[in-house]
Amino acid sequence: MKKDKTNKKSNSDGTKTNEWFIENGYTDPLEMIAHNGNLELADAFLNIFVAYNQHNIAEGKVWDTWPEWELCFTSMNDDLHFVNKENDSPEILAEREHWLAAMQFLHDSDKISIEQYTITIKGNFGNTFSFDFALANQGWGAPGTFAEHKKVLDADGLKPKAWMWSPIPYDSIHLVGHSLGSYWVCPEHVPKHGGESTIYTPDDTFCITGMEGNYPSNLISLMQLCIDDRHIWSMQFGNDIYQQIRIEWWEENWATGRPEDFDCQYTKEEFRSIMDGWEKEAEKRIEQGGKQNEK
Repeated sequence: MKKDKTNKKSNSDGTKTNEWFIENGYTDPLEMIAHNGNLELADAFLNIFVAYNQHNIAEGKVWDTWPEWELCFTSMNDDLHFVNKENDSPEILAEREHWLAAMQFLHDSDKISIEQYTITIKGNFGNTFSFDFALANQGWGAPGTFAEHKKVLDADGLKPKAWMWSPIPYDSIHLVGHSLGSYWVCPEHVPKHGGESTIYTPDDTFCITGMEGNYPSNLISLMQLCIDDRHIWSMQFGNDIYQQIRIEWWEENWATGRPEDFDCQYTKEEFRSIMDGWEKEAEKRIEQGGKQNEK
């Protein structure tokens, strides 16, 4: 691939123009992006960044080129669309960097494959994880669920005075599918709990929440967590232990079910203290490990 650097052209903000790519031997980004298609599909969204970072891919460099206008056709935060380094806040500048890093990680990793909305990851220990890229909801969902959700969103957008309609919640948000199925056995390579059976995991998905970064930085963390293929199981097994303790308490104190006047039985402070006790007992059992958690 030709890399003649003598005829560089750039916009006033320093970003590269389409002419720059052509004159330096690369493909015009306009020819690489399906502008009439659905650019919110994970593979199509990634391809926007690929088109504008061909030179970095060819030279093995960190992606540093922000797309021009195609992101306007997506649900990405409007403030991110066009670079204005003089007026952009530090948070906006940082989020763009995180998007570039997330897309490069998605592109470069040989552990990751993409098909439409669904991102599938092969963990280091052979387990498989998958989730749907949900840009409109700033999250991820159980594989195969976002396409149907997008149809509902699009249909609502065609209704009269669509701005008055509240967006329908995405039921699967923050869910990640895994290859072990329901009531899984903790993989042997996981410290302390390897080989132990779960009791309260009837689904073949995990709920991964609590990440405090922006959406692209959270995506990177999630992908790394899946590739690591260790801590993610400890997290979920710990949640199973917590659910076990919570249900034990209910069976011991309210075996016949929650009474109608339950809210009168405890003050908010008392019930908060009870839940704190569940967490402490869960931490204790997690630290101990061993088969006693199956009792």
